[in-house]
Amino acid sequence: MLLTNRSLLTRTASVLGWRTMAERTADEAPLPDVLQALTESAVAGGYSAGIALGFRLPIKSPVCMAFGQANLETRTPVDRETSFHAGACTRQLTAAAILLLAERSELRLDDTINVFLPGEPGADELSLRALLLADRAAHALFGRIVEQVTGESFVDFATENLLIPAGMQNSRFADPTQIIPHRAAGYRLASERAHDFHNVGAGHGPICAEGLYTTAGDLLLWNRALYSGRLLSRGMVELMTTAGAQGTACPILEPFLSRHGRGFGLDVGRLFGRRAFWQRGQAPGFDAWLFHFPDDRIDLALLANTEEGAATVLEPMLRAILRV
Repeated sequence: MLLTNRSLLTRTASVLGWRTMAERTADEAPLPDVLQALTESAVAGGYSAGIALGFRLPIKSPVCMAFGQANLETRTPVDRETSFHAGACTRQLTAAAILLLAERSELRLDDTINVFLPGEPGADELSLRALLLADRAAHALFGRIVEQVTGESFVDFATENLLIPAGMQNSRFADPTQIIPHRAAGYRLASERAHDFHNVGAGHGPICAEGLYTTAGDLLLWNRALYSGRLLSRGMVELMTTAGAQGTACPILEPFLSRHGRGFGLDVGRLFGRRAFWQRGQAPGFDAWLFHFPDDRIDLALLANTEEGAATVLEPMLRAILRV
């Protein structure tokens, strides 16, 4: 059986001499070394074919690392340009596209859906504001709304107004049938047995809900551009990151989570007592996580090309980067 987060943490701790904060000494391993050892443990242990990791600390340059194989059949290694399917992490970019149009007075968040898409079920009752707090099926409408308002395709609008201004040169909105340079293959462990990798067929959900292909470095660029106010006004960012609905706690994070809710396209709450904004993106064969800790000014991006592959090391990574 696949090791749980806790058992993997214990196993890795014995190798690294990793201790609780109270037990650590001044000569503990530097953070990059700790994160590298954790990630290498997941790959060497057969829990993910490959992992890309990026983090940023206050007043520090971003650090990106790559481990394992992007494609097990061709033995292509993961590198900094390897593109992973980010799944639901797409939704905060899509939410930002809607907020940008609101900022430009091209739509209002209290407009109902029938203003843009007459005839949709419940379109005369559901507002954009409510839709921004909703699930994947609701987010699928945003691409059509952006296209209706702008006269452009969602991909062209989001690329020109979000990806390019953020400097995300290795990212794109696409469906899995397209040719995507440097794309990692996606895998699943058969019966949760370590090293028993099986290919996973490409999922094909709505591009605006889960169609982002990206790198760990580009996700750090996204966080920096969004939370600095470069893409949206600070007022819009605050609106986006304010809990407006009750969220469903991810079982992996639930033991360390408090005051959890849903913002626009992302989760809002406290992790290990720290204010946090985050999103998990699961797609067939992939596991993606993106965190921003505003008070600590810390970002963490974690991408794996195996289902649950990043989740295996998430707890010790968060503990290490937050020093808890």
